[in-house]
Amino acid sequence: MMNGLLRSNRLRGIRRLLAPAFVCGLLAPVSAAGITAGSDDLGAIWFLGDSITQSNADGDSKGSPRQALHDLLAAKGYHFSFTGHARSNREGLPKTQDEPADNLYHYHSGVSGIQIGKKDGDSGITPNLPDWWSQGRLAVVKPDVILVMIGTNDVGRANDLRNAPRRLRTLLQTIYAQPDVGQPTVFLASIPPNGRSDKQAADVAAFNARVPKIVAGFKKRGHDIHFVDQFVALNADYAANMRKDNLHPNATGNQTMACQWFEAIESLANPQPIDEPAAAK
Repeated sequence: MMNGLLRSNRLRGIRRLLAPAFVCGLLAPVSAAGITAGSDDLGAIWFLGDSITQSNADGDSKGSPRQALHDLLAAKGYHFSFTGHARSNREGLPKTQDEPADNLYHYHSGVSGIQIGKKDGDSGITPNLPDWWSQGRLAVVKPDVILVMIGTNDVGRANDLRNAPRRLRTLLQTIYAQPDVGQPTVFLASIPPNGRSDKQAADVAAFNARVPKIVAGFKKRGHDIHFVDQFVALNADYAANMRKDNLHPNATGNQTMACQWFEAIESLANPQPIDEPAAAK
């Protein structure tokens, strides 16, 4: 482990030489720090979610929301890497090295079919997260920025939906309780629209209505956490963004989601001054 951490720190020092330039890496310290306004160094970004994050059901064999965000950030000159416990569905992302510490863009924690955390505790992100924290690239690179979008499978399987927001709070508490988690910047997103039935559409709306309140609660506790409305962006042009399965965003939807993540990151890393109203003459 010590050799891995030393290697991580060494690579962080040369990250600017590794970052590619694309049109539209760098490793985190042992304790993550989050986004700093005015800095182009985002550190390590951790995608946490289900098949939509993994991008195994979008019909896009050459891209994903992670690939689309990579391109947007690189084009703007940000320095960053991705971290996580797994590296399934690496479509469109550049290859660097094979070892976790040196593999800058393939890792994430998107798991197809996963829920927030089942009532029995046998599956779901929350009960698995402590193990994931010491697997893959997460074992050596802790996240500075965490992008969370989860709940689609809870709704689709009608898993105790009344308590789904409570399970989402528990997931965030579990993240913040991990060793060396530091003070990451967390973006918590609403889940995409679901057109499979009026009941599931209503359940998505009810779940999403609670997400900003969860963010507000953690923000009051001093956490650097922000809400990202993926639902509104995707639903604004449902036919263009969603697959015919009425559950997964398609290739266009990947771009739409990436833009939402990018704009949220950009609003903190590169905040724009607010124009003051002109003084009355």
